[in-house]
Amino acid sequence: MSFVHPEALESARRWLRAGQDVHVIGDAGSGRTTVLRALGEALRGAGCPVVELPGVAGGQAVPLRALLVHPSLRPRATVPRWGAAEAASALAEELAGRGATVLVDDVHLLDAASLAVVGTVARQRPDGIRVVTSVPPGTPADAEWSGLARGSAAVRLTPLGVTGVAALLADRLGGQVEGSLAAMVTGRSAGNPRAAVALALAAAGSGAVAQVRGRWAQVGNLEAVPTESVLHGLLDGLPGALRDGLDALAWFGLLDVDHAKTLLGVDRLAALDAAGRIAVDERSDARLVAVTPPVLAQALRARLSGARRAMLRARAEELFGASGSAGGDGDDAGRSRLVALAGMSPDDRPVHQQVAVVIESVRTRAALWAGRWAQRHDVASALPLLRLTLVDGLAHVDVDEIFAGTLPTAGDNAEQVASYAVLRGQWAAQQGGTVRDGLVRDPGPSARLVVDGLGESFLRYLDQAYDGPGRAPDATAIDMERDVPPAMGGYATVQRLRTVIEAGDPDRALDLLGSWQGSDLQRPYTHRMDALRGDALLLAGQVDDAVDWGRGRLSAAYDELSPVGIRLAARGLATALFLKGDDDRALRALSVVLRLGRIGVALSPYDERIFGIAAVLHARAGNHDLARMMLDELEATARPFAPVLDFMRPWARLEVAHAAAGGVPDGEPMWAAGEDLWAQGWVASAVFCWALTPQRLSHERLARLESGFAATHVPLLLPAVRLHRHLAHGTSGVILESVRAMRTRGPLAHVAVARAQELTKAEGRTALTVEDLAESVGVPASTVRASGRPAAGLTAREAEIVALAREGLTNREIASRLFLSVRTVESHLYRAMQKLGVSDRRQLVR
Repeated sequence: MSFVHPEALESARRWLRAGQDVHVIGDAGSGRTTVLRALGEALRGAGCPVVELPGVAGGQAVPLRALLVHPSLRPRATVPRWGAAEAASALAEELAGRGATVLVDDVHLLDAASLAVVGTVARQRPDGIRVVTSVPPGTPADAEWSGLARGSAAVRLTPLGVTGVAALLADRLGGQVEGSLAAMVTGRSAGNPRAAVALALAAAGSGAVAQVRGRWAQVGNLEAVPTESVLHGLLDGLPGALRDGLDALAWFGLLDVDHAKTLLGVDRLAALDAAGRIAVDERSDARLVAVTPPVLAQALRARLSGARRAMLRARAEELFGASGSAGGDGDDAGRSRLVALAGMSPDDRPVHQQVAVVIESVRTRAALWAGRWAQRHDVASALPLLRLTLVDGLAHVDVDEIFAGTLPTAGDNAEQVASYAVLRGQWAAQQGGTVRDGLVRDPGPSARLVVDGLGESFLRYLDQAYDGPGRAPDATAIDMERDVPPAMGGYATVQRLRTVIEAGDPDRALDLLGSWQGSDLQRPYTHRMDALRGDALLLAGQVDDAVDWGRGRLSAAYDELSPVGIRLAARGLATALFLKGDDDRALRALSVVLRLGRIGVALSPYDERIFGIAAVLHARAGNHDLARMMLDELEATARPFAPVLDFMRPWARLEVAHAAAGGVPDGEPMWAAGEDLWAQGWVASAVFCWALTPQRLSHERLARLESGFAATHVPLLLPAVRLHRHLAHGTSGVILESVRAMRTRGPLAHVAVARAQELTKAEGRTALTVEDLAESVGVPASTVRASGRPAAGLTAREAEIVALAREGLTNREIASRLFLSVRTVESHLYRAMQKLGVSDRRQLVR
């Protein structure tokens, strides 16, 4: 599993080459032992003497234990006595030679006598022996072991990202995994390799994960997977008092810091934080605390006995009063007081901590509302429970049971009943029925939870919108006063906004949003309106305003701890940042939502842009495997209705294919998709497809693009439309200026640069330099071919391997230097040479 932390391995190797000791710090199960073993193998491969000494729990009680059990250091039969001097002599003999290294895993568990021997031998040859140590975070640094690591260069093992988890699971499950499964496991394991493997294997064993069309995919509920195996890996070494504290925090689900301090005490809470077992939102007013990774909290709750739960409930009542008894059983309304939904700082927070807090907030609320609904069976408790499942996609309840068992009460208001009926209609559409049926028919025992006053124009629009691909439904034809009761105003306004934006009229959309006056009870619809406002700002060319709007909405969504709000705001912010050309921040904006998993089935088309932009960003960064995984997720996304601006699938396919293969992009599928969309009335979507088609358009097609653009008011597309005009009629200089004016560059920019090169020769001008081409297409000059044709960008790993190959290193030498297999080096080098347009290593050197 040396692929788990290649950056850490290379960092450690660089420090050792510089003559510096190394201290590796990583969470339990993060791969510390794997890193040290891989480091040892690489050093031995280079001919360096290496001694590995693992610390063992309880080993401190036996002096020189680490050396006594070592296969080549333990006492020989011919040695009459064995003590520190003899051990030091044996160790020094084993380390004779250049590049000698001692690797001490879990150095804090090494017995004092062994520590002394290693320290003595290292001091005898301060320039000849290097020491590599490892500990988990939070290990007290004032203990005896710290002397051995003093002055060492720290190498920290960071949580794995989706790419690392996907590779790890493919190795352990024996086959490729789907992107959404890798992302969800990453979120629930907080990127911890041991937790990720334990969760995936448990899910496979329980049937929640299975092979679908040759790939491992989620087919069941990950929340119901038995995860006891996680406990041993993540709790090893934690004192009993800290384990008890984790039990309490897991039972509560989510607590603000003040209540957590009261429950556990400041010292115990600080120790859990130092050990990496809790996620703390330290930037908000109330500050929230949750157990991390989320799969650990899940496992801790599952093992709590009834007696332990009762004890925790009694302790909560003692500390906080009866209203504060907020257990994992979800049977006490006091939980809402403890769960102060406070804000987070999404730009600065570690991704895995954000995910942990959001997941625990959903679990906490789901338990609360499930308990309330079981007692009351009313709309007020059913509605939030249904939203957590059908909209947020993070809770798992029996939806049919809720719809069949909910009863009207005197406390139900019209907005609640309307929202409940809309969810029932969206669920009915998923199950083969219609939204209309869900709005006007109640399968529950009373048959009275329906929306009165719905007119035919509105119902006809819904029939068209949920009737699969076909003619775009026109929500502007709805008679809002006659056919839409006030309680449905928010939902109907969202539909009108979608129609107006798809017609290419962002100014009209902004006017509608400015006049919207909905009650707080219709707040769930404002998340979608906020997303549509961001789209309208973008179409109007106000990209900077859209970035500011997206950041503000994302912060507000974290204030509410609203998963759907976080998802839609992050989606809008990522779109705006991408259009500004800020790819790194755009991908960071999507990092949390990808780890949360898919949105609820009621809003599944909103996921298309998330997966599409993620696929394109990874493709442009050279992460081709992950880009294809995201593209697969995009293609697999359910479409109960068509998303607004429906050009994501053909565009993402084009970008991913071109980034991987380079060469002349195939623009025909993009143009054809635009023709289909125009014929169906999806005007803005069609114009986006045409404007982004990477071709020098014929006069007929250019006229079609300009006519479609004139039929809309989408200033955002003006630079692309101008570029197409100049491709047909402009000079090389004008074409390059048009490319530079585009905020984001892709296959169309590559086509434009190739055309500019042709015109440069025809115009008798000086040939374009590599720097000119690189500036135009927005890539480093090193990724442009010597012929002047821009190449697909090399990944960081490919560039590193190419640089070593140019220095004359063989594949085996490169593999040893970078801690990779020879086969992996060969694969990276083959792809890099394809991108650079060379066929052998001699051409690569030239």
